[in-house]
Amino acid sequence: MTAGSGAGDGRTVGRVYAGADAPTRQAERLAKLEAAGLQLFATVGYQETTVAAVCELAKVSRRHFYEQFADREALLRHLYTQAQDRGRAAVADALAGGARGTGPEAVRALVSAGVAAYIGTVLADPRTLRVAFVEVVGVSADLERFRLANRAEWAALVRAAAEDAGARATAPWVYAAFIPSVNEFLMAWWQNAPDRSDPAELVAVLTSVLADLLVAAPPDGN
Repeated sequence: MTAGSGAGDGRTVGRVYAGADAPTRQAERLAKLEAAGLQLFATVGYQETTVAAVCELAKVSRRHFYEQFADREALLRHLYTQAQDRGRAAVADALAGGARGTGPEAVRALVSAGVAAYIGTVLADPRTLRVAFVEVVGVSADLERFRLANRAEWAALVRAAAEDAGARATAPWVYAAFIPSVNEFLMAWWQNAPDRSDPAELVAVLTSVLADLLVAAPPDGN
């Protein structure tokens, strides 16, 4: 038995092609499918995009596509989840590093930091706007349930941060309603702003809306 074969040590050594082992090749194919799916869903649209088109753009076989995803909807859900996870991580970091203290000014500062972080993450690749806010809507009952559950997670994150900063306990539906409103504001700004390079005005508007909403909204009756 030759040294370094991996036999007998509990490890499995995969074949290497062109200097890449199986896990590396799989990760590369996944990245290509993600890039192709994002591009096609954001330009052609989900309903008009086929698995064959994704595979052709990605230069990946259909067999390898189905090793990664059950179907086209699974790829859409994957891209949507990636976008949401990136946004949530950015907002969580911004809130953790935000202004300390409690009271209206602390709440406003925290809201501003969170909104700016979220918008900055989304605009890092504007194709996300269409894929995560337009193409994903109404695809299937299962994906709609997933979207609503994701919205509830966002609402819980914002509510906890606001109350930690001294905002009074507000009815949960207020936060649940604000989350899609952020995306609507973002889409409207993107479609109409003369200078898309600076979303400062959008951040200011959303900060004002949410901060004022927290003051005027009905208290939590629970």
